[in-house]
Amino acid sequence: MRAAWLILLLLSAGGQRVSAAELAARTAVSLAPSLTELVFALGLGDRLVGRSSACDYPPEAQALPVLGDFGRPNWEALLQAKPALVLATDLEKPGLLRRLEGQGIQARLLPCESWKDLMEAARVISRELGDEDAGRRWVTAMETRRAALKQRVETFYAARERPRVYLEVWGDPPMTAGRPSFADDLITLAGGRNIAAALDRRYVATSTEWIMTEDPDAIVVAYMTTHAPALERMAQRPGWDRLRAVRENRICATINPDWLLRPGPRMLDGAEALAEWLMKQERNAQ
Repeated sequence: MRAAWLILLLLSAGGQRVSAAELAARTAVSLAPSLTELVFALGLGDRLVGRSSACDYPPEAQALPVLGDFGRPNWEALLQAKPALVLATDLEKPGLLRRLEGQGIQARLLPCESWKDLMEAARVISRELGDEDAGRRWVTAMETRRAALKQRVETFYAARERPRVYLEVWGDPPMTAGRPSFADDLITLAGGRNIAAALDRRYVATSTEWIMTEDPDAIVVAYMTTHAPALERMAQRPGWDRLRAVRENRICATINPDWLLRPGPRMLDGAEALAEWLMKQERNAQ
């Protein structure tokens, strides 16, 4: 472990030199649920002094002041909180970084649309908050866990064809996740093949005709619903009763949508849960 008292200097957005001691005392505001989760996962949640209204996990995060909505910070409240650092994703409005920097607040734009993005965000956040060791430990633990899942999936499908998966992120109209999305990484890690992998958009409105042409082996519902069971709802859609996944009742609606769609630390929970469900379907089909 590097000596904690070594002085590391970095150039902040405002051009000021920041010592290791100053980094370790920094406070931050997170404007994205995924980044809020990540800060807590790194063990640095006590450094947060505010969040967006969309940041609802972990439960401790809900005790933080709400300083605006997702992508729309309340500037007066944000300035009153006096954070040294604001964490945002690539979903924020254009001009956000420039406006923050104009107020003397450093901002870090951290997109999380792939596993690589998530690991890099962990390294950046831990560095900016003066605890690089926390980032290294977390990244190592996550990489180890991911490797174990990957090995398990590869072993299971060594002599099997991987199932083609339709991930429905919304039902009316039906929407799915394309190749650039975080969910595409998750489906692949879980052992599935995303039927929308050829679509070069993160989230795409689809059609019954397209879904019927693709005829997936499995359907995963990634949104909360209080209506009829997923199989019953989908069977009632015109033509959907002819889909293989509907006929064989291979529809999963039991995994927490945040695990599947929120590009944060719980993505491995989602990948592991989906992998287990897909493997169970394969075993039952034998």
